[in-house]
Amino acid sequence: MARYIIRRLLWFFPVLFFVGLVTFTIARMTPGGPFDRDPDRRQLPPRTEKLLRQRFGLDLPLWRQFTRYMFFDIETDPKTKEREIKWGAIGGNFGPTYASRGSKTVQQEVFKGSRNKPSRFYYSARLGVQAFAFALIVGIPLGVLAALKQNTWIDYVSLLFATTAVALGTLITGLFLIIIFAVTLRWFSVIPDWNDPVRPWILPTITLGAVSMGFIARLTRTSVLEVKRQDYVRTAQAKGLGGQAVIWRHVFRNAMLPIVTVMGPLLAGLITGTLFTELVFQVPGVGTLFVDAIAKRDYSMIMGAALLFTFFLTFLNLIVDIVYGVVDPRISLT
Repeated sequence: MARYIIRRLLWFFPVLFFVGLVTFTIARMTPGGPFDRDPDRRQLPPRTEKLLRQRFGLDLPLWRQFTRYMFFDIETDPKTKEREIKWGAIGGNFGPTYASRGSKTVQQEVFKGSRNKPSRFYYSARLGVQAFAFALIVGIPLGVLAALKQNTWIDYVSLLFATTAVALGTLITGLFLIIIFAVTLRWFSVIPDWNDPVRPWILPTITLGAVSMGFIARLTRTSVLEVKRQDYVRTAQAKGLGGQAVIWRHVFRNAMLPIVTVMGPLLAGLITGTLFTELVFQVPGVGTLFVDAIAKRDYSMIMGAALLFTFFLTFLNLIVDIVYGVVDPRISLT
């Protein structure tokens, strides 16, 4: 187990390198730059833009821009003439944001909050975890119930509910919930008060988790139906084992393997922020920050977003593989 985990951790580096290289290439091939594509600022004089490009190293060759961001760069202090190593993303430094003209780093924008306000990552992470929990708590029982009551009205209603949730998507679901519960019934405020620890989170959580809930419900139903037809289940029933014991001891545990497989990528995608949910419900999370960075050609923020998402995805996939071995002892992690 330990050797497997170490080997998987070592694979993080080539994966992050490849994602960083692709993101860097696409960002630099896109027309425009961080100092001529900011809609919130007036256009800079050519001399000022040239000085800013020199300050942030955008005048360097592309290969050096990439290596200094991903790995490190050796800089010389103009006063002391001493050379020092300045670490990049590999050392946890994602660089300054160009939108702030270097006054803030990517880490500060994403992970640092103010005195009275949590960080953007807190909002996205909390919303993602809550939506993930909602998807599991509702989706798995719904899928199991539909499978056990196959070809009955309960099965048809469950499938209709799950399919509708997936088909509508987060944008339409969010708008419907606002119109019904905020505008019509007035159970919630259209303009959320994020100082309230509960009420503003309810509708965004349901909206973000609805699609995942429908997907998990359908996947659970299919998996349970497949396991129910296995020989060992029929053998257990033939030996006189009770229905509930067969379901929970033999069917449910083995049917959970496909659900466990999708948990890692699903949770990673929810935590790193979903744009439509954050826009509709005015959530000050990471998703809107990253999209705004793309519009402004904020290269360091774009690179940081891609690397953070990749890290969460690969890490959670590792956790899923470990859980896989716990759920199914037949699987050997070597």
